[in-house]
Amino acid sequence: MWAELAAFLKANTAETLVISLLGTLLVWMYKQFKAMIDHGQQTKQAAAQLKQGIFTKLELSIATVLHLKDEASKRLLYDLLGECGPHLTGMQRQVVRDYCKQFDPMLLHSLQALTVNEVDKLGRQLDKIRDDQEDSEWLHYIQRLFAPFGPIVIFILIALYLVFIFALMNQWSNLWVKIYISLLGASIFFSIVMTVSFLYFLAKRKLGKQGAKRWCMIVLLIASPALAFIVNRLEMFVVVIAVQIAAILFLSRSKRPSEIIRP
Repeated sequence: MWAELAAFLKANTAETLVISLLGTLLVWMYKQFKAMIDHGQQTKQAAAQLKQGIFTKLELSIATVLHLKDEASKRLLYDLLGECGPHLTGMQRQVVRDYCKQFDPMLLHSLQALTVNEVDKLGRQLDKIRDDQEDSEWLHYIQRLFAPFGPIVIFILIALYLVFIFALMNQWSNLWVKIYISLLGASIFFSIVMTVSFLYFLAKRKLGKQGAKRWCMIVLLIASPALAFIVNRLEMFVVVIAVQIAAILFLSRSKRPSEIIRP
């Protein structure tokens, strides 16, 4: 068996070189992705613990001000708000600005409700991380071991998709047809990425409120390539890609509706 394998490798040096290069590339990609995933998980856990500690202090400081209503507790609250600044959500920052202008105690109640919500959310996140690490330690190890294969498979699929598009373009000599095919490839790629992202955030329950306009843009971004196939005109992908770019710009610049959190 080993003699036959050695004879095959000796007779097919080009194929052996390609296999060796691909094997080396896959091993390197696996190590890089694994290091990135492990570092990302550790960083995420450390950031959640830091924010939970800071917001817990803020929650207690707000409660002290509301209870004692003295200048010393207010000064401590102001100092803590400065420390919490980089970690506050947009809604929290707006409430803090309004409070600094009006000094209305009701705004402190709103800030307290927002802070409690963040502390509870971070607590659930950390509890999930601890449960994954402690209750199913062997399963967590296997998940970490196989986690890098996901990005590798995605990278290979994207590479194959690009090869397919370029091969399709090379079948035509007309420059405009090549441009239309490249736009076809780009528009379908945008649609697939948006669909996968939508399903991922939906499964993780991280989609949140979007609003009617943002939902329309999401649907338009995903479904717009079908227009060119319905019309059966390759040049329609010029319009499709323009619509998708406009939808992406709208989604990146528009804000999601605020969620109401009551004290």
